[in-house]
Amino acid sequence: MISDDAGELAKAVEGSQLARGRILDWFHIAMKFKAAENSVFGSAMIEPLERAWVQSEIRSAKWFAWHGKGGKSVARIKALDDALMARTGYEYSTLWWNLQRVSGYIKNNAGTLVNYGARHKRGLAISSSIAESAVNLVVSHRMAKKQQMRWTDEGAHCLAQVRVAALNGELSPSRLVALAKASKTGARRSCHPP
Repeated sequence: MISDDAGELAKAVEGSQLARGRILDWFHIAMKFKAAENSVFGSAMIEPLERAWVQSEIRSAKWFAWHGKGGKSVARIKALDDALMARTGYEYSTLWWNLQRVSGYIKNNAGTLVNYGARHKRGLAISSSIAESAVNLVVSHRMAKKQQMRWTDEGAHCLAQVRVAALNGELSPSRLVALAKASKTGARRSCHPP
């Protein structure tokens, strides 16, 4: 299962019969590195000629993370942070804050890092961004309170189960009957066939 560091998903993976483990979502890692790279340009304490060096160090740390080497990535960020710490006011800067965030994120999730480069080459998923954007586009739009054709919580729950069953090849007539009964009664638990 690919996810960010949300704690509730760790329980779902542990209780799942299908998921073999959790992989940290590359999209969330890349966003944190991008914030650190962008803050280099806004930093008044870094001379224009030094910006290339700082960005190169951040990209190097990102390369280590991409290849599943969290310890080396964190070490690279720490070395950069130590080099910049001598500057007055650095510890109050956006760059300092973003470097701390990406370093902490990788440290806290070291056990869920994988070699994203190798997975990408094999055509395996490295991010949940496609699923997240689909949820935001379809489900969030239909669940909005001001939407005229709003879904109920129970209806959305049952619809999600139908979609998962269809994707897993488990859609059967008995399952459809159970879902139809559940939508009439509004009982969330009765979406599963007896």
